[in-house]
Amino acid sequence: MKTSAADIDPVNHGNDRPGVLLRLLGALALYACFGLLAEYAYASNNETRPMESTGGSVWLLTENGSYANALLLETDVSFDVSGIIARATVRQRFRNTASMWAEGIYVFPLPENAAVDHFKLHIGERQVVGQIQERALAKKTYENARNQGKQAGLIEQQRANVFTTTLANISPGEDITVEIEYQQTLDYKDGNYRLRFPMVIGPRFNATNNSQDQHINDTDVSTVIAETQVNPVYLHISLDAGIPLERLESTYHDINIKQTGTHRYSIALSAEKVFADRDFELVWTPELNHQPQTAVFTEQHQGYSYALLSVLPPELDLLGQQLLPRDLVFILDVSGSMSGTSIEQAKASLIQALGRLDPEDRFNIIWFNDRTERLYPRTMPATNDNIRSAISVVDKLHAEGGTVMLPALALALSNQPDPSRVRQIIFLTDGNVDNEHELFSLINQQLGDNRLFTVGIGSAPNSHFMRKAARTGRGSFTHIGDVDEVQQKTDALLRKLESPALVNIGLNIQGLNVEVYPDPVADLYLGEPLIVLIRGKQLDRQLTVYGDYGESSWQQTVILQDGKNHSGIHTAWARSKIASLLEQHHDADTKKRGIELKQQIVQTSIDHHLVSRFTSLVAVDATPVNSSGSLYSEKLKTNLPDGWKLGQNRQLERQQILMAQLNLPQTATAATLHLIIAIMLFSLAMVFYLIRKLL
Repeated sequence: MKTSAADIDPVNHGNDRPGVLLRLLGALALYACFGLLAEYAYASNNETRPMESTGGSVWLLTENGSYANALLLETDVSFDVSGIIARATVRQRFRNTASMWAEGIYVFPLPENAAVDHFKLHIGERQVVGQIQERALAKKTYENARNQGKQAGLIEQQRANVFTTTLANISPGEDITVEIEYQQTLDYKDGNYRLRFPMVIGPRFNATNNSQDQHINDTDVSTVIAETQVNPVYLHISLDAGIPLERLESTYHDINIKQTGTHRYSIALSAEKVFADRDFELVWTPELNHQPQTAVFTEQHQGYSYALLSVLPPELDLLGQQLLPRDLVFILDVSGSMSGTSIEQAKASLIQALGRLDPEDRFNIIWFNDRTERLYPRTMPATNDNIRSAISVVDKLHAEGGTVMLPALALALSNQPDPSRVRQIIFLTDGNVDNEHELFSLINQQLGDNRLFTVGIGSAPNSHFMRKAARTGRGSFTHIGDVDEVQQKTDALLRKLESPALVNIGLNIQGLNVEVYPDPVADLYLGEPLIVLIRGKQLDRQLTVYGDYGESSWQQTVILQDGKNHSGIHTAWARSKIASLLEQHHDADTKKRGIELKQQIVQTSIDHHLVSRFTSLVAVDATPVNSSGSLYSEKLKTNLPDGWKLGQNRQLERQQILMAQLNLPQTATAATLHLIIAIMLFSLAMVFYLIRKLL
């Protein structure tokens, strides 16, 4: 139908401003959508970065720079345990399922006190042995080999308990076995020995965009969680207890136990397939009359004498120590990573602790996720009414949001104790944050006379952070991995809290070039042994250990020559020295001092063939095998730690679910911003459309 001039709306004739504005908004919205689609395409090509992985997996690197997982076939773990030293061999078998040559990055957890000293690659029929080098040199050695078409591997430490292995020139359809050996000292606490093997890393909440530690790259949690469980693990332990045992059991897995000799046992997982979704823990208890009071192990290595000393202080009641009234501050993590069974374990432990308070005690509760809140403005008397009110509040708390830990910890440390009272802070969390060093610095600066006790909750807590935070806070670490453990482990912790610590601990030892670690020795609590590692060109026949319980003193003389010879003591000493040097390096007040400490770490690592922040293991096969120069990729999913729920964790949903389902980039692109702009522009366009219709 033809339109005449008379039919045109006189209001808009010659100046259709709302229509122009409407068309402009529509165009801008379309532009934002095209930007979003571009970012989507970019994300699809770039996938998730390797350092963002949460569990053991191999990542294949494509020609265009994207990463994706290769298929993880299985993991074999074997332990040889003797005395308080455990030697572990971890074999992870992978297959390149692609039709082209591949480069892979393998991300995996190990115990926080693991001393990694051997590395082998089994690629087809080839075996390549790793050599220790300074980190930058090892990286260059690896890259040169990769570019020359040689099969090579590189193992690096990203965090105290997170390592990566990079593999070059894996042929199509080829099986790869990554073999890693490490050594660790066992935990002895409350009458029990514990051997722990981590199988999965909980995703780290990115609490800050500016990491305090430049070598850490796994600050995001952008991983794709498998819909069904993957990554089967096979585990075997050869245990030489050396003494009669009252109890031998696994905390979280079913096991088969076979006695192979006097005080010797062979232990294996019962199930045909056990998936990597929780940490493994083996616990054994010596018979009462065989509880260790003193243990000494010695070793001669490269002209030095090494000794490992373990001393268990006497029970408190033997000292007749008087107790001071206490101020207790409980910090409860209610972030999304605590959802599921973890928050229930934490709440049950907190409620049990509240029920143990004495009338002369005072208490407060702080809880946090994205926000920090507290029950009272200050600590309040532990009256029945106050405790009932606190339990009612705790019972209603639920887990959601991000893990912004720093404000809660700062609030708890903002007050110093009254001289007539003991102030104890009990921190219940899974510890899955990326800003550990920022938190450690806060504790160092603000601790004062407070004592910080950490309780690691769930199947895969960040035990490196939890242990070091407790050590820095002059407290102790407790792990609760199952609801059935809450009562027993909470009771053990509360007994420690009710007892004074052994403080001002020192050693009186003479010799030539003697070095003792840790230095200084941390406070000890009820049921905890003193463990020190010693090296010297010459060591005296005996040494004296001393300390204070309040106003009481304690000391014990130890004969070093009575010690049992044991291999690996020098490795344990070197690992302890490196840990001490790293703490000093972080706190170095001058660039010159930082360089000096780094050189000491590198030299100690090389002397003892250990992976550290500044050294790596690199393995290179001499024969070039890949002349094509091309690399391909395929993707593998990983397990969520047992007991975790994504549905209540906004941070994980944003980072993981969107990445998995939409492939929206969450790091270097503006996809989310484009999406928001598009929605806003469409909304504005609809508003102007309605206004125009009404006019």
